Amino acid sequence: MTKLALVYIYDHIRKHNLPVKIVMTVHDQIDTITTIEYADEWKPIMTELMEKAAKAVVINGLLKADTQITTKWSK
Repeated sequence: MTKLALVYIYDHIRKHNLPVKIVMTVHDQIDTITTIEYADEWKPIMTELMEKAAKAVVINGLLKADTQITTKWSK
């Protein structure tokens, strides 16, 4: 599911030439970086793409993405 989400996110970034970079993944977490100006616009897009990947695997739609905006990495 995480690998599928990475594909969706990567394709979306490339298709729309967005100021976003995928930094790393840890278990089911995907970290991206973008500009402060674009962060609020990027958050719902990333959430939607991650939940799209979840629905492809768990079709009942119960898995939801918890997307957060931070200025530094956190645990």
